Amino acid sequence: MLTEISIGLQACLRVTRLVDEKRSSPQQISLIKRNSCGKALEIARKARDILGGNGIVDEYHVMRHMCNLETVNTYEGKPLIYVFV
Repeated sequence: MLTEISIGLQACLRVTRLVDEKRSSPQQISLIKRNSCGKALEIARKARDILGGNGIVDEYHVMRHMCNLETVNTYEGKPLIYVFV
């Protein structure tokens, strides 16, 4: 999980620097958004599985994060839409 988080952070950092330099494209930003959201959702699902029954209780915030990520995924559009951009 940590590897995927680190890769996503580095990709976001790089694209942000490209935005600052005015060298980025909307396609790069869409690709990073799609990848980051997908990986975050995948990681949250793994965390829920690792925690077992505790993964769905309020004491651990995994379900809250999963609900937020599902909302973002729905709001931003399914990942297939980003492929067409």
